[in-house]
Amino acid sequence: MDVSAWSLLLLSIENFVLINVALSIAMFGLAAIARAWCRTWHPLLLSRLYAAALIIPPLLSAWLVTASLLPAIWLGASRWIQEHQALHTTHLLNRLTAPIDPLVGYAALAFVLLAALATLYAVASGYFRIGRVVRWLELDAEPASPERVKQVENSCRRYGIDIGLVVSRFPSSFVRGCLRSKLVISTGLLNALSSEELSALLEHEAAHHARRDNLSKWVLTICRYMSPAFPLTRLLYRWWSEQVEIVCDEIAVRRTSAPAEVAGALVRLKRLTLTGLPLSPQTTESGFTGGSYENFERRVIRVLSLGDRPPIGEKIGLLRSWGRTSTIVGGAFALTLLTLFIISPLAVHRVIELLLHAL
Repeated sequence: MDVSAWSLLLLSIENFVLINVALSIAMFGLAAIARAWCRTWHPLLLSRLYAAALIIPPLLSAWLVTASLLPAIWLGASRWIQEHQALHTTHLLNRLTAPIDPLVGYAALAFVLLAALATLYAVASGYFRIGRVVRWLELDAEPASPERVKQVENSCRRYGIDIGLVVSRFPSSFVRGCLRSKLVISTGLLNALSSEELSALLEHEAAHHARRDNLSKWVLTICRYMSPAFPLTRLLYRWWSEQVEIVCDEIAVRRTSAPAEVAGALVRLKRLTLTGLPLSPQTTESGFTGGSYENFERRVIRVLSLGDRPPIGEKIGLLRSWGRTSTIVGGAFALTLLTLFIISPLAVHRVIELLLHAL
């Protein structure tokens, strides 16, 4: 059996997409059950569950396909055939689509290319969002008071965040950048909040910086577009975003010891964005108040309830980023494949084939 590079690539992509779809549907089902029946779980735990539901399908699919098909490159055609318990020209889930191949393989390849373009567009549009805000500068807008600007500078200096001050009546704020963060904040927002409410908002945004949430968004955006089940992955991504905002609310409450001020900032800014000012295609709503109204109402209620709870923020790792976990997972991914290829190159291939035969 001749295993050409092109046929192996097409076979790998087809199996990756099919396995990814199956795992995405399964993980979404588990996440949906947890969302419906485990409402008392801490938002941090739920956010990690939703993130895992997005990351596991493409990661596990890539591992299975690599472990099963990559040995064909160095084993050669003769040994590849000899290592099989039975001669066959279809492999893994490709046996289910064999009657209409190579059409499915080409469709999977087209999807991967389109997904790559969609991911690139999503990441790039988020990165250049600041440009859209800056282009909507209003030089006639009321400038922020020096006290408010100084307050922002002191807070950002304490957490190592750069500042981008936008002259605009629209109350906008968000943290930009993955490794070196910049807080983009408008003069309209500074003028709308009291000193205490501004402190709450700054602590919320600093929490996003400390947790490396922008880097997590970048990774999860890639994962959500890698599965044809994108309506489900899009919903998972939204659920994750909602829980992350709730986690950062809690961090702001723990750091300021002022739940009423955090809730007050939320309500004031939401009211302004809903009723107070006209929107433009270049405007960007504050990440502090983004999301659905239902989730916003839930955030306000929860923030106010935190005043009656003991300070537990640091103990449960609210500020922990994905750095250590990513290193462990990446190392395990490479190490297990290397060990497998040295000891028994086709072990995974045989197990999957046996399971498919049993089904």
